[in-house]
Amino acid sequence: LTGALSAPNRGAADWGWQGLIAYGCHSLVLVVDATSAQTLQVLERHKASVVKVRCTCVGYLCFPLKVLVLKLQSLTLGKIIVWDVATGAARCEIQEHSKPIQDMQWLWNQDASRDLLLAVHPPNYIVLWNADTGTKLWKKSYAENILSFSFDPFDPSHLALLTSEGIVFISDFSPSKAPASSGKKVYISSPHSSPSHNKLAAATGAKKALDKVKILISNEKPSAESVTLNDCLQLSYLPSKRNYMLLLYPREILILDLEVNQTVGVIAIERTGVPFIQVIPCFQRDGLFCLHENGCITLRVRRSNCSITATPNEEPDPEPVQELVYDLRSQCDAIRVTKTVRPFSMVCCPVNENAAALIVSDGRVMIWELKSSISGRNVWNSSSSASPLYSPVSFCGIPVGALQNKLPDLSLDNMIGQGASAGEELRNSFLQEVHLKFLLTGLLSGLPLPPFAIRMCPPLTTKNIKQYEPILAVVQTSSNSNILPDMLHAFPSDHRGIEWISLTGFISFATSTPNNLGLVRNELQLVDLPTG
Repeated sequence: LTGALSAPNRGAADWGWQGLIAYGCHSLVLVVDATSAQTLQVLERHKASVVKVRCTCVGYLCFPLKVLVLKLQSLTLGKIIVWDVATGAARCEIQEHSKPIQDMQWLWNQDASRDLLLAVHPPNYIVLWNADTGTKLWKKSYAENILSFSFDPFDPSHLALLTSEGIVFISDFSPSKAPASSGKKVYISSPHSSPSHNKLAAATGAKKALDKVKILISNEKPSAESVTLNDCLQLSYLPSKRNYMLLLYPREILILDLEVNQTVGVIAIERTGVPFIQVIPCFQRDGLFCLHENGCITLRVRRSNCSITATPNEEPDPEPVQELVYDLRSQCDAIRVTKTVRPFSMVCCPVNENAAALIVSDGRVMIWELKSSISGRNVWNSSSSASPLYSPVSFCGIPVGALQNKLPDLSLDNMIGQGASAGEELRNSFLQEVHLKFLLTGLLSGLPLPPFAIRMCPPLTTKNIKQYEPILAVVQTSSNSNILPDMLHAFPSDHRGIEWISLTGFISFATSTPNNLGLVRNELQLVDLPTG
């Protein structure tokens, strides 16, 4: 039974293609069923905190119970352990040195082997491992410290390394041999160094995106005054658009067009808004799942047919640059953030992309599912400030019938259709506007903070064998009482213990803090479990 997470567990979570969520809790790894929000397996072999968890993209077709393999790494030992989740046994252990691994990822975009794992070993090495045998296939070093990396989903030979000074683009990645070149190194200055950064909120008809934000990609090293990538939280290719990349900063998300080396989209947070922590780009639609510091998950979808136009006093550009604008479509409720309760990471369902799970520092796992609803009005009289979202016109190639209300919310692809232009909207007047909302469909709670008092219910006998149910009572002796998995009571006094009197009832005793005369308030409570 696990509870609060440790600080190194931040970001140690993944949602596998098999429908299981895995995340690190101290030196343990919990595997949770996303449908029932129940813990299926707890993997324990690490000697230090788990900092990375990665699920395989493919499984054993002949053994459906063993489709998930987790790759973990201990914080201090620098060890990667390959797990068979069904049996809870470690299949392989990999260790290069004692330093923690910065990042790792499965090579899902090749057919040579399903067990190839690319890992970043500090300070500046990338190593390709055979995770089935623990064999090192090749090793490559670079000049700067590597923080993370991202594969181009449209070209498996392209890899981008996020370093402490800039980005290194590798164009000759191959599982068979190490990259021959050191890659193309580009420098990126902070968006806050741009003089036009403060005009984002009131930006009007700029001729190009570089008029709003300074061109970030350059081959020259930035000056000492400008801040580099130290405040960049994440780098990722866009799986929905070729040759596009996003950079995540605490106050904004930048979309880069790698063909023209230009910023073509900015998602900025207002001055009173909550900063970003993490972003997950979608591949079925051009959307972004964003996690904020207050635990709120937002979905932003790209507005269709946005182009950067010239102002009346400017000449039109013969080669206009497409501007990417992402509208806020849905957001879930925030959590109550305290010193000990903070959002740690977010994972998204890789198959349907219509659900996201929030991992909280107190051990909670909150599964938010995206639902769609029809607004009930036709396209031609829709009057919303942002560009509307429409339901898909076909399902698996079959057109949607005129009397059909909407498609089922099987995936993000079934919930919203591709962006339509004004002419297509008039021709397809039967399109219906769709609104999205998050619903909390799963909640897994952990233990409260220690110290505990633990009591098991009375034992199994021949008389109570028909109605016996094994129940464990865990009492937090400092504030409140918990009966797993349901919380029953919160007393004003400090708990001291609990004693069972039957299979359906227990006595809880508590003592208050002594007053000025040294007197205390003793409390006894008899609790009936069936009624609470």
